[in-house]
Amino acid sequence: MDECKALDCNLPVEFRTQGQKGQTVRSLSIKGGHSPDKILSEGEQRAVALADFLSEISLNAANAGIVLDDPVTSQDHERKNRVAHRLVAEAKVRQVVIFTHDLVFLTMVGASAADSNVDMLTHWVERDAEGRPGQISLDDCPATTPQYRNTQKAQKTLGEAKTATGSKRLELIQRGMGELRRTVEEIVPFHLLKQVVNRWSDRIMITSLKKVIWDDALIGEIIQTFEDISAYIEGHSHTEEKSGAPPEPKDLEAMVSRVDDLIKRTKAEKPKAAAKLSVGNAS
Repeated sequence: MDECKALDCNLPVEFRTQGQKGQTVRSLSIKGGHSPDKILSEGEQRAVALADFLSEISLNAANAGIVLDDPVTSQDHERKNRVAHRLVAEAKVRQVVIFTHDLVFLTMVGASAADSNVDMLTHWVERDAEGRPGQISLDDCPATTPQYRNTQKAQKTLGEAKTATGSKRLELIQRGMGELRRTVEEIVPFHLLKQVVNRWSDRIMITSLKKVIWDDALIGEIIQTFEDISAYIEGHSHTEEKSGAPPEPKDLEAMVSRVDDLIKRTKAEKPKAAAKLSVGNAS
Protein backbone atom coordinates (compact mmCIF):
# COMPACT_ATOMS: atom_id res chain seq x y z
CA MET A 1 0.00 0.00 0.00
CA ASP A 2 2.79 2.43 0.93
CA GLU A 3 4.67 1.73 -2.30
CA CYS A 4 1.53 2.23 -4.39
CA LYS A 5 0.93 5.52 -2.63
CA ALA A 6 4.51 6.64 -3.25
CA LEU A 7 4.12 5.94 -6.98
CA ASP A 8 0.54 7.27 -7.18
CA CYS A 9 -0.96 3.96 -8.28
CA ASN A 10 -3.59 3.17 -5.65
CA LEU A 11 -5.65 0.84 -7.83
CA PRO A 12 -7.96 -2.12 -7.01
CA VAL A 13 -5.37 -4.75 -7.93
CA GLU A 14 -4.35 -8.09 -6.45
CA PHE A 15 -1.05 -9.94 -6.71
CA ARG A 16 -0.93 -13.71 -6.73
CA THR A 17 2.16 -15.84 -6.20
CA GLN A 18 2.49 -19.51 -7.10
CA GLY A 19 5.25 -22.05 -7.58
CA GLN A 20 5.77 -23.40 -11.07
CA LYS A 21 8.57 -25.78 -12.06
CA GLY A 22 10.95 -24.52 -9.43
CA GLN A 23 10.17 -20.87 -10.13
CA THR A 24 8.02 -18.31 -8.39
CA VAL A 25 5.41 -16.84 -10.72
CA ARG A 26 3.61 -13.61 -9.82
CA SER A 27 0.47 -12.46 -11.58
CA LEU A 28 -1.60 -9.30 -11.46
CA SER A 29 -5.39 -9.25 -11.43
CA ILE A 30 -8.18 -6.74 -10.88
CA LYS A 31 -10.56 -7.37 -8.01
CA GLY A 32 -13.65 -9.09 -9.34
CA GLY A 33 -11.70 -11.22 -11.80
CA HIS A 34 -11.22 -8.57 -14.50
CA SER A 35 -8.23 -8.66 -16.84
CA PRO A 36 -5.70 -5.87 -16.02
CA ASP A 37 -4.76 -5.27 -19.66
CA LYS A 38 -8.37 -4.37 -20.46
CA ILE A 39 -8.73 -1.83 -17.65
CA LEU A 40 -5.28 -0.47 -16.77
CA SER A 41 -3.03 1.42 -19.14
CA GLU A 42 0.42 0.03 -19.83
CA GLY A 43 1.89 2.74 -17.62
CA GLU A 44 -0.41 1.88 -14.72
CA GLN A 45 0.43 -1.80 -15.02
CA ARG A 46 4.15 -1.03 -14.95
CA ALA A 47 3.78 1.31 -11.98
CA VAL A 48 1.86 -1.28 -9.97
CA ALA A 49 4.41 -3.97 -10.87
CA LEU A 50 7.24 -1.70 -9.72
CA ALA A 51 5.42 -0.97 -6.45
CA ASP A 52 5.01 -4.71 -5.88
CA PHE A 53 8.68 -5.33 -6.64
CA LEU A 54 9.81 -2.65 -4.18
CA SER A 55 7.48 -4.04 -1.52
CA GLU A 56 8.88 -7.54 -1.99
CA ILE A 57 12.54 -6.58 -1.71
CA SER A 58 11.89 -4.55 1.43
CA LEU A 59 10.83 -7.80 3.13
CA ASN A 60 14.08 -9.59 2.31
CA ALA A 61 17.24 -8.18 3.91
CA ALA A 62 19.36 -10.43 1.66
CA ASN A 63 18.67 -8.24 -1.37
CA ALA A 64 21.93 -6.27 -1.53
CA GLY A 65 21.12 -4.50 -4.77
CA ILE A 66 18.49 -4.11 -7.49
CA VAL A 67 18.69 -3.61 -11.25
CA LEU A 68 15.93 -1.88 -13.22
CA ASP A 69 15.64 -1.59 -16.99
CA ASP A 70 13.79 1.54 -18.14
CA PRO A 71 11.43 1.60 -15.11
CA VAL A 72 9.47 4.62 -16.42
CA THR A 73 8.48 3.34 -19.86
CA SER A 74 4.96 4.59 -20.70
CA GLN A 75 4.86 6.78 -17.56
CA ASP A 76 3.74 10.40 -17.52
CA HIS A 77 5.94 13.23 -16.28
CA GLU A 78 4.55 13.26 -12.73
CA ARG A 79 4.99 9.55 -12.16
CA LYS A 80 8.52 9.63 -13.63
CA ASN A 81 9.36 12.16 -10.95
CA ARG A 82 7.80 9.99 -8.24
CA VAL A 83 9.76 6.94 -9.43
CA ALA A 84 12.98 8.98 -9.46
CA HIS A 85 12.45 10.11 -5.85
CA ARG A 86 11.51 6.61 -4.72
CA LEU A 87 14.57 4.95 -6.31
CA VAL A 88 16.92 7.56 -4.89
CA ALA A 89 15.41 6.89 -1.45
CA GLU A 90 16.01 3.17 -2.02
CA ALA A 91 19.65 3.92 -2.91
CA LYS A 92 20.19 4.98 0.70
CA VAL A 93 19.76 1.38 1.86
CA ARG A 94 20.98 -0.71 -1.10
CA GLN A 95 22.71 -0.32 -4.44
CA VAL A 96 20.30 0.69 -7.20
CA VAL A 97 21.34 0.18 -10.84
CA ILE A 98 19.14 1.81 -13.48
CA PHE A 99 19.35 1.39 -17.26
CA THR A 100 17.45 4.08 -19.13
CA HIS A 101 17.15 5.82 -22.49
CA ASP A 102 15.02 8.61 -20.98
CA LEU A 103 17.08 11.78 -20.50
CA VAL A 104 14.26 13.56 -18.67
CA PHE A 105 14.09 10.71 -16.17
CA LEU A 106 17.89 10.73 -15.87
CA THR A 107 17.71 14.43 -15.08
CA MET A 108 15.03 13.80 -12.44
CA VAL A 109 17.14 11.08 -10.80
CA GLY A 110 20.16 13.39 -10.79
CA ALA A 111 18.19 16.26 -9.27
CA SER A 112 16.67 14.02 -6.60
CA ALA A 113 20.07 12.51 -5.78
CA ALA A 114 21.57 15.98 -5.38
CA ASP A 115 18.70 17.10 -3.13
CA SER A 116 19.05 13.96 -1.00
CA ASN A 117 22.87 13.99 -0.82
CA VAL A 118 23.03 10.59 -2.52
CA ASP A 119 26.10 9.88 -4.65
CA MET A 120 25.25 9.06 -8.24
CA LEU A 121 27.67 7.35 -10.64
CA THR A 122 26.80 7.19 -14.33
CA HIS A 123 28.17 5.14 -17.22
CA TRP A 124 27.28 5.68 -20.87
CA VAL A 125 26.44 2.52 -22.84
CA GLU A 126 26.02 2.98 -26.60
CA ARG A 127 26.81 1.66 -30.07
CA ASP A 128 30.06 2.56 -31.75
CA ALA A 129 30.42 4.19 -35.17
CA GLU A 130 29.97 0.78 -36.81
CA GLY A 131 26.73 0.10 -34.96
CA ARG A 132 28.18 -2.47 -32.58
CA PRO A 133 26.46 -2.41 -29.15
CA GLY A 134 27.99 -2.53 -25.70
CA GLN A 135 30.50 0.31 -25.91
CA ILE A 136 30.91 1.68 -22.38
CA SER A 137 32.25 5.07 -21.34
CA LEU A 138 32.91 4.96 -17.59
CA ASP A 139 31.91 7.78 -15.26
CA ASP A 140 30.17 9.54 -18.14
CA CYS A 141 26.66 10.22 -19.39
CA PRO A 142 24.79 12.48 -21.79
CA ALA A 143 24.78 16.03 -20.45
CA THR A 144 22.07 16.49 -17.83
CA THR A 145 21.11 19.65 -16.03
CA PRO A 146 21.99 18.68 -12.38
CA GLN A 147 25.59 17.84 -13.36
CA TYR A 148 26.23 21.49 -14.07
CA ARG A 149 24.69 23.09 -10.99
CA ASN A 150 28.14 23.19 -9.42
CA THR A 151 31.72 23.26 -10.68
CA GLN A 152 32.63 19.63 -9.93
CA LYS A 153 32.91 18.61 -13.58
CA ALA A 154 35.18 21.56 -14.34
CA GLN A 155 37.25 20.81 -11.21
CA LYS A 156 37.76 17.24 -12.38
CA THR A 157 38.85 18.49 -15.81
CA LEU A 158 41.19 20.96 -14.10
CA GLY A 159 42.86 18.09 -12.24
CA GLU A 160 43.46 16.31 -15.57
CA ALA A 161 44.79 19.51 -17.18
CA LYS A 162 47.37 19.97 -14.42
CA THR A 163 49.02 16.66 -15.33
CA ALA A 164 48.75 17.02 -19.12
CA THR A 165 51.07 18.78 -21.56
CA GLY A 166 50.93 20.40 -24.98
CA SER A 167 47.78 20.27 -27.07
CA LYS A 168 46.15 17.79 -24.67
CA ARG A 169 46.42 20.30 -21.84
CA LEU A 170 44.97 23.05 -24.04
CA GLU A 171 42.09 20.76 -25.03
CA LEU A 172 41.31 20.00 -21.38
CA ILE A 173 41.41 23.67 -20.37
CA GLN A 174 39.01 24.55 -23.19
CA ARG A 175 36.73 21.68 -22.16
CA GLY A 176 36.77 22.86 -18.56
CA MET A 177 35.87 26.37 -19.67
CA GLY A 178 32.97 24.95 -21.67
CA GLU A 179 31.76 23.07 -18.59
CA LEU A 180 31.95 26.28 -16.56
CA ARG A 181 29.97 28.15 -19.21
CA ARG A 182 27.23 25.53 -18.91
CA THR A 183 27.34 26.00 -15.12
CA VAL A 184 26.85 29.75 -15.52
CA GLU A 185 23.84 28.99 -17.73
CA GLU A 186 22.41 26.77 -14.98
CA ILE A 187 23.02 29.43 -12.32
CA VAL A 188 20.37 31.62 -13.91
CA PRO A 189 17.26 29.36 -13.73
CA PHE A 190 18.29 27.26 -10.73
CA HIS A 191 19.91 29.70 -8.30
CA LEU A 192 19.18 33.24 -9.46
CA LEU A 193 15.55 32.66 -10.50
CA LYS A 194 14.92 29.99 -7.80
CA GLN A 195 13.57 27.34 -10.22
CA VAL A 196 10.53 29.39 -11.16
CA VAL A 197 11.00 27.75 -14.55
CA ASN A 198 12.92 24.47 -14.99
CA ARG A 199 14.49 23.87 -18.37
CA TRP A 200 13.37 20.23 -18.43
CA SER A 201 9.87 20.67 -17.01
CA ASP A 202 6.64 22.39 -18.08
CA ARG A 203 5.84 23.33 -14.48
CA ILE A 204 6.12 26.99 -13.46
CA MET A 205 6.65 27.55 -9.73
CA ILE A 206 4.99 30.93 -9.31
CA THR A 207 5.43 30.95 -5.51
CA SER A 208 9.22 30.81 -5.94
CA LEU A 209 9.14 34.36 -7.31
CA LYS A 210 9.08 35.68 -3.73
CA LYS A 211 12.55 34.17 -3.17
CA VAL A 212 14.16 35.98 -6.11
CA ILE A 213 16.64 38.78 -5.39
CA TRP A 214 17.33 40.97 -8.42
CA ASP A 215 20.70 42.70 -8.16
CA ASP A 216 21.84 44.61 -11.26
CA ALA A 217 25.49 44.46 -10.19
CA LEU A 218 25.33 40.69 -9.75
CA ILE A 219 23.58 40.31 -13.12
CA GLY A 220 26.40 42.31 -14.70
CA GLU A 221 28.99 39.98 -13.15
CA ILE A 222 27.16 36.89 -14.42
CA ILE A 223 27.13 38.31 -17.94
CA GLN A 224 30.79 39.37 -17.79
CA THR A 225 31.87 35.97 -16.44
CA PHE A 226 29.95 34.23 -19.20
CA GLU A 227 31.64 36.39 -21.85
CA ASP A 228 35.10 35.91 -20.33
CA ILE A 229 34.67 32.13 -20.26
CA SER A 230 33.40 32.12 -23.85
CA ALA A 231 36.63 33.74 -24.99
CA TYR A 232 38.53 30.57 -24.05
CA ILE A 233 36.43 27.93 -25.78
CA GLU A 234 36.84 26.59 -29.30
CA GLY A 235 33.48 27.94 -30.42
CA HIS A 236 35.08 31.37 -30.83
CA SER A 237 37.68 32.28 -33.44
CA HIS A 238 40.42 34.72 -32.42
CA THR A 239 43.43 36.17 -34.18
CA GLU A 240 46.86 35.37 -32.74
CA GLU A 241 47.16 38.98 -31.53
CA LYS A 242 43.85 38.77 -29.66
CA SER A 243 44.33 35.30 -28.21
CA GLY A 244 47.85 35.91 -26.88
CA ALA A 245 49.57 33.07 -25.00
CA PRO A 246 47.77 29.72 -24.68
CA PRO A 247 45.67 29.46 -21.50
CA GLU A 248 47.16 27.65 -18.52
CA PRO A 249 45.58 25.53 -15.76
CA LYS A 250 45.80 28.54 -13.43
CA ASP A 251 43.39 30.39 -15.75
CA LEU A 252 40.84 27.60 -15.45
CA GLU A 253 41.41 27.40 -11.69
CA ALA A 254 40.76 31.14 -11.32
CA MET A 255 37.58 30.86 -13.36
CA VAL A 256 36.36 27.93 -11.23
CA SER A 257 36.74 30.13 -8.12
CA ARG A 258 34.93 32.95 -9.87
CA VAL A 259 31.97 30.73 -10.78
CA ASP A 260 31.89 29.20 -7.28
CA ASP A 261 31.54 32.73 -5.91
CA LEU A 262 28.65 33.44 -8.29
CA ILE A 263 26.89 30.27 -7.16
CA LYS A 264 27.27 31.24 -3.51
CA ARG A 265 25.89 34.72 -4.12
CA THR A 266 23.00 33.71 -6.39
CA LYS A 267 21.85 31.09 -3.86
CA ALA A 268 20.81 33.88 -1.49
CA GLU A 269 17.07 34.27 -0.98
CA LYS A 270 14.92 37.12 0.21
CA PRO A 271 14.49 36.92 3.99
CA LYS A 272 10.99 36.16 5.12
CA ALA A 273 9.07 39.24 6.15
CA ALA A 274 8.87 39.62 9.91
CA ALA A 275 5.41 39.41 11.39
CA LYS A 276 4.02 42.78 12.37
CA LEU A 277 2.44 43.17 15.78
CA SER A 278 0.16 46.11 16.46
CA VAL A 279 -0.32 47.17 20.05
CA GLY A 280 -3.03 49.63 21.02
CA ASN A 281 -4.03 51.27 24.31
CA ALA A 282 -7.40 50.33 25.66
CA SER A 283 -9.42 53.31 26.78
